[in-house]
Amino acid sequence: MTKKLASIILGVSLLIPTAFGAWNAPVQALAAKDEIKTEGGSSHWAGTVLNEWKNKGYIKGDADGNLHPDNQVTRSELAALINRSFQVKETQTVNFKDITGQEWFYSDLSRAVANGYMKGYTDGTFKPNAKVTRQELAVILTSLLKLAPSDAANRFKDTSNSPAWSKGAIGAVLDQGLMKGNGSTFNPLNFATRAEVVTVLDRALTQFSGYSVTYDKEGVYGPSEGTKTIQGSVRVTTAGVTLKNLVIEGNLLLAEGIGEGDVTLDHVTVKGTTSIEGGGKNSIHVLDSVLITVIVNKKDGSIRIVAEGNSVVSQVTLRSGAILEESGLTGAGFENLILSEQMPAGSQVSLAGTFETVDVVATQLKIDLTSGSIGELTVGETATGSEINVQASALISSLILNANTIVSGQGQIGHAEINASGSTLAQRPNSISLNNNSSAIIAGQPNSTNSGSGNSGSGSGSGGGSTTTPVTNHLVVTNGKAVLKFIGTTPSLTREDLLVTASVAGATYELKSLAYNPINQELSFDPIPMEDYYGKQLTIQVSPSSGVTAFNGILSGSVRIEGFAGTIVDVDDNAVEGMTIQFRRGLGNTSGAVVATVVTDSSGRYSINLPAGIYTGEMNKAGFITGQLVGVSASSIFNRNENATAIKVPKTGELRIVLTWGEKPRDEDSHLVGPTPGGTTFHTWYADREHYFNGELYADLDHDDVTSYGPETTTIRKRIDGVYTFYVHNYSRNGADGTETLRNSGAKVEIYDASGTPLKTYHIPAGSGDELYWYVFDMTIAGGQITFADKNTLTNNEPSGHQPEVDEEYQTLLDEAAKLPSVTEVTYDTALNTLIPLTDANNPLMEGTNLKIVGIYPISVTDDVYLASTNELDGILFTEYNDSDEEVEYYVEIELSRGGFSVVREVYITISTLKTLLYNAIEAARPLAVTNQALSNQIEATESLLNNGGSTEDKKAALRALLNLMI
Repeated sequence: MTKKLASIILGVSLLIPTAFGAWNAPVQALAAKDEIKTEGGSSHWAGTVLNEWKNKGYIKGDADGNLHPDNQVTRSELAALINRSFQVKETQTVNFKDITGQEWFYSDLSRAVANGYMKGYTDGTFKPNAKVTRQELAVILTSLLKLAPSDAANRFKDTSNSPAWSKGAIGAVLDQGLMKGNGSTFNPLNFATRAEVVTVLDRALTQFSGYSVTYDKEGVYGPSEGTKTIQGSVRVTTAGVTLKNLVIEGNLLLAEGIGEGDVTLDHVTVKGTTSIEGGGKNSIHVLDSVLITVIVNKKDGSIRIVAEGNSVVSQVTLRSGAILEESGLTGAGFENLILSEQMPAGSQVSLAGTFETVDVVATQLKIDLTSGSIGELTVGETATGSEINVQASALISSLILNANTIVSGQGQIGHAEINASGSTLAQRPNSISLNNNSSAIIAGQPNSTNSGSGNSGSGSGSGGGSTTTPVTNHLVVTNGKAVLKFIGTTPSLTREDLLVTASVAGATYELKSLAYNPINQELSFDPIPMEDYYGKQLTIQVSPSSGVTAFNGILSGSVRIEGFAGTIVDVDDNAVEGMTIQFRRGLGNTSGAVVATVVTDSSGRYSINLPAGIYTGEMNKAGFITGQLVGVSASSIFNRNENATAIKVPKTGELRIVLTWGEKPRDEDSHLVGPTPGGTTFHTWYADREHYFNGELYADLDHDDVTSYGPETTTIRKRIDGVYTFYVHNYSRNGADGTETLRNSGAKVEIYDASGTPLKTYHIPAGSGDELYWYVFDMTIAGGQITFADKNTLTNNEPSGHQPEVDEEYQTLLDEAAKLPSVTEVTYDTALNTLIPLTDANNPLMEGTNLKIVGIYPISVTDDVYLASTNELDGILFTEYNDSDEEVEYYVEIELSRGGFSVVREVYITISTLKTLLYNAIEAARPLAVTNQALSNQIEATESLLNNGGSTEDKKAALRALLNLMI
């Protein structure tokens, strides 16, 4: 955001409505008339949505029950409407020159300001009764929904030259479909009506809440035959609902209101995230359905989810206990399961079915595999104290223990890899690897790396601190590589000694760029394109060429073609080439074994072939801070957009504050309060991202992330001695069920200088609590030295930062700037080619205060020139009357300087139409015309001219005549 745009938004930001009407006092909530009509008596185009909002209590009628849909909306009414519809609760004390605190709308203004979607003007006023233009409404919506600016305004002839402060916002609301134009025009200066505002806010509310359809009554929804597609997201808020034959392009929420009841998904495909917060021990039924990502968070953990028929559930994340079962399954069923760190200690999980992977991240869980199998179960390094019961009919093919775990039951374990001491296994796996000098109690006997008892069955150990039991010569195949594994002596082979054949899904496939490395016994080839063959089985067979006796038989291996891809960009959305990403298995795994490595291409793209599961990627490149990304390899869906933002190491002298967090809350906001050279404080956050002083950038929120994880970065470009306060706000407000709290987010803050190594790292305190602010630290800079005062506390009160003593000369300059009017206008007695003053003659600037006009910018789109700068420094030259049908607006950017300091302010100039000036002159002349016949005659002639039309020159002459006779 440019300095100009940032400063103007501060002054102009309006905000979002609730109550409608031109009245300035509160009105009793009366039932508005069901039939909403236009002034002409026909049904109003916005009648349906107005009635819906009336029924919800978002808008109110007048004493007669009328909603007045075509009345124009004021700033105070807009704030009230937003607060009701968006349920804005947080308040703060506000002080404006034109607000006493006793007005009916004071509470709404305090909420609007506290939540950052509305501000006052630079002259200290709020202007509660000012009407809201369409371009101002666009700016408000963009601020409220945190939309990215867009150049889409160029599509309309009357916004292609709109000022910077509104043009990007107009483009943003156009891109989102929140506001629309009329043919080739947007009409940015038209005042918004109540009907328009309600319609726009209703669209915004749908986007804000994320749900376009809500099912709140028991019943079956969806066609009996065929398929219906829902473009948005869907919410189910009651039990007894069946969704049938639906494709949901967005997300699906099975809300807490379902209670202990049932919901059935019958032939439903959800392309977004399915969140399950309600449902009982009977079940959520998933029948012949496809769910890509599922998050389960039932507060008491008493929920059962059953996959039936041809269902595929690619990835499930449990944040609470649950029962997952497969019944009568013909599809893939549950594939990958994560037991997340947000699960409370002691949570119980029951599994019955065939799971490809299970990743345990939470601590002290009780996991019961009652039947079926798990391909690979991994207990993370921090997931201590869990208990896994493998019942007699169950199997874990591969068990990886990175933390102490109790494994009980009579079920089978194929291979156990034990990487940490302290575990107990009731049964003896078919093979065991004990690594990192670990030890365990297995089948009642102590086992350790050096005890020699970790081996099960026959065969020799492999040494190197690990014992294993190989079976036979074989291939270990990945997409792009096949390693020859031999029992006993490894033969010396060349590429010519090997006959290599491959097939994909049973069809012969010719491997490209096939090569052999005899040192590693490794065949390499171009990976099979995931776009074309995703989910197919790649099988490779290697046999000796004719005459080769070094080995015999056929070595065979296979792998499913799975993985994911994405793009790495920097904070300016530029592609990052040459970024090395090392992937480790599991969520949040930053120190385990690296399973794959990839490097981004010139477009910042990467593509990695990995088995189904969750992976944590570590991003490294010279000049960038080491970062992480989460990638999901799903069995049935190719995830192409596992993207991430890379953060550059700050330049010498800069400091960069990096905020990261988990999937929830969706939006956490960084706030930095710090000192300025003038002794005041600045505050960077999403609504005021850049801090300039004397025309130089001192600090900015250079990357604002609103889609989970982060990173969000704040950079101090120029250091000033003093205290800097950094805190985090939960903009998402704890979610619908109150669980998406800061404490549950796993948030982390790191501070970097040019060395690229963190100066300080803070982890958010966990536990219970729904506080909205994390007060992270105070940082003091003094003479090049940096010290930190650790706060690391959660609070519901927004930290205010430290208030230094303001420099006397700078305070004087601020007082001088307050003398400038925020708005001025051309009046009927303003003569052509005279100066429109930018200062108040009754309160002139002090000697030593310099004023410089930086630029004049038309807000209205016009080919005519009405204003011009001159050599005079305290005014703008009025060059031409406005004889169009609409008033014209300019803003003038002014720089004031004094004592080595400078500030920039804006003055808005309104040029009314020539017709309006004539009417104003007539009204001013009438009292004088009682005793002045000539003036009375001129008033009559001027009115006749206006009624009958006349040339611009005739109107100018009439105005001059009136003014001359009024002297």
